[in-house]
Parts: sequence; C-alpha cells; structure tokens
Amino acid sequence: MRRRKDDSEQTRNAILDAAEQAFCERGYAATTLEMISRAAGVTRGAFYWHFKDKAELLTALHARILLPQEQFLAAAADAGGPCDPLDQLLHAGLEALRDFEVNESRQRMFRIMSDLGIGPAGRAALSRLECELWSLMLRVMQRARDEGSLHPDFTPHEAAVMVHVTFLGLLGEWLRSDQGFPLAGYGEKLVRRQFAALRADGSGRADAGGAGPRDPPAVPVPESEVLAD
Repeated sequence: MRRRKDDSEQTRNAILDAAEQAFCERGYAATTLEMISRAAGVTRGAFYWHFKDKAELLTALHARILLPQEQFLAAAADAGGPCDPLDQLLHAGLEALRDFEVNESRQRMFRIMSDLGIGPAGRAALSRLECELWSLMLRVMQRARDEGSLHPDFTPHEAAVMVHVTFLGLLGEWLRSDQGFPLAGYGEKLVRRQFAALRADGSGRADAGGAGPRDPPAVPVPESEVLAD
C-alpha cells in the first residue's frame, strides 16, 4: 500500500515537473496535455487521475512553488502574533529574494505567471491565486496600522501596493536583464530603505543584516582634467 502511494506521488511530481518546464518554454496556451503527458512519461489516464485540466495543474504548480511565502505571510497577517508584522514581512521578502536568485524552479514559475498569453482559463486560475496572496499582504499592512508600526502617511492599501510592485519589479527586471545585477544584494538595500519609509519610527529593523552591497567609490578626477574643462 505504501509503495502504491509513493508511486502515485512520483507520477504526480513527474507531471508537475514536465508541466513547469513546458509552460515556461512554450507558454501555457501553446502547451497541450498530450505534450505534458509524453514529457512526464505517463498516459493520459494517469494525468487525469491527478488533474482534471491545465488550470488545476497550474494551481498545483503555484501551490508547490509559493506555499512557503504564503505561510509566512499568513503568520504575519494573524492578529495577536508575537512579532511585528512589518518585521515578519521584511524577513519573508528578503528570504524570498535570496531563494529566488538560486532557485530555477521559482524563476520558471514567475515567468509562467507573467505570461500575457496564458489564456482565459489560465488567467482565471492565476487571478484567484494572486487575490489570495494580495489579501494576505493587505492583512499584514492592516495589522501594522492597527498596532501602530505603519507610518500614518500610508494607508494599508498604499503600503501593500508599494511593497507588491517593488518585489514584482525586482524579480521581473532581474530576469529580463538576464540576471544583470545581484538580486539579493541590491534588492535587500532597496527593500530595507523602503520598509524604513513605511515604519512609523522610520527604522530599518528586522535582522539588521546590512544594507546590501555598496556601489564602488567614485574615481577621483585628476586636477589637470578639471582645469582643462
């Protein structure tokens, strides 16, 4: 019985791995169930045993890749928790940047979720998932406001938008530029400054692990060149 369960889990993971690769390389809309089944080495019947359609498969992929961050966000959103919600959110965000920089599976999933040609069914599935994530983010900011840690210049909605677009922009630009800058290093510096602006007391806090790499010092201009100008 245990072996049968293990085999079923192996089959499910093989389908998810094949789908992740195919969606990223071909796009969600252009990938067929036949392509996924063939790449996973399973029959169509085995596919339908685990997933009813591509939209359900996409939902399962999202859950497999993003669940840790959602759990951390949920903890930060829960009222009465022992830690400051902005501290928890900052910690979760910095960990996500470090992980994303080395985790190719998460990078593929981000590309899949950013696919504008994903089609109505895929977009509907992603919209539901994104709404859940957005709801958690907004709850964190509402809790921060209620506990007095959010700066009064920001509403919870404004603060949530600010953090949300910053992370999306960092991840998207890092991928678009072919990893043209150190994501975790530059991202940490930017995000810590942003959270300092969001805080009622203007502090960075949360681990205080540094502000990321500094730009190289400016090269002094020789006096002769200055005079020549």
